[in-house]
Amino acid sequence: MSSSNTSTAEIDILVYTKIMFTRCWSFLLICLGIIGHALSIYVFTRPKFRSNPCTHYFLASTICGAFITCVNTPLRLLQTGYNIDLFGYSIVTCKLLTFVLYWSKALASWFIALASIDRFLCSSRSASLRAWSNIRVASWTIPIMTIMIGFTYIYVLILYQLKAGHLRCPANQGSFAFFQGIWNLVVFSLGPPCIMFCFGSLTIHNIRQAGKRVIPRNNQINDQTKQPQLQLQNQKKTDRQLIQMMIVQCVYFSITSSLISINYIYMSVRPSLVLDALQVAKDDLFAQMVGTISITGACTSFYLFTLSSQLFRDELMKLFEYLQRPFKRLSENETGFVRNNLTH
Repeated sequence: MSSSNTSTAEIDILVYTKIMFTRCWSFLLICLGIIGHALSIYVFTRPKFRSNPCTHYFLASTICGAFITCVNTPLRLLQTGYNIDLFGYSIVTCKLLTFVLYWSKALASWFIALASIDRFLCSSRSASLRAWSNIRVASWTIPIMTIMIGFTYIYVLILYQLKAGHLRCPANQGSFAFFQGIWNLVVFSLGPPCIMFCFGSLTIHNIRQAGKRVIPRNNQINDQTKQPQLQLQNQKKTDRQLIQMMIVQCVYFSITSSLISINYIYMSVRPSLVLDALQVAKDDLFAQMVGTISITGACTSFYLFTLSSQLFRDELMKLFEYLQRPFKRLSENETGFVRNNLTH
């Protein structure tokens, strides 16, 4: 009897931990995400960034992150934190909401992967490869990637069904559960990080090779006109800053998405045994924690941009200085008014 009471108490603690973790983490992501994405959209639409194709991929990822912050995170919060499941109202909401959430979550990381490819092309020694790094290519690559990722999750609209006795919207059980785990592992957890690291490493290699080639040409550059040289230096500075931002984002997305990969692998290879209530509660807690952490990268990308790029911080400071102007003028007017009263 005491063993049963102990197990029940442990289950209650695990359930309570899951609920409180979801509530606290979700509210934190919503607050940080709304503020951060609004500022990121402002910075990426500035003239200094707007002319760079890599910025378009960052902007697309930011917009996806804003959607995840304002839609995915609240739905997860309601479902797990407050036991309000909007997925289970009808078969339409079950299929459509699940499809949109999977789609948007994967898109944010794939846009960062596209940014890593763009930085590789931009830093390449080959002129033909560098030519592919332009705004026109970015303008059609982004919608194509959006459609492609949507097609990878089209199975959700076909196979997901509501089942009696389930509070959530589960897919068909059996072999499909294994397929879903492997598919999400490839499309979301492993695919984008592998591309990020691959092209990120190639970009670093290109930068090092370019640095070695630039050294003996310094004397020739000094004889050129100053204005084109200054423009070239500014462009290279922007490119270096974007490469830094891309590398940091690659590492961050890889870390936050790797935990859910571990969970998918564990659930797929574990022998199908009859689990007791305590083990089910442990699995549910771990799945909920890694699922919430997996969207952290998309919700908090602004803070990585700020930490990794001086250029990004400079644009933010310009915004803050602009917002402070009315207060400075008001303060100056009040100071002048006080001085006039004292002189009279």
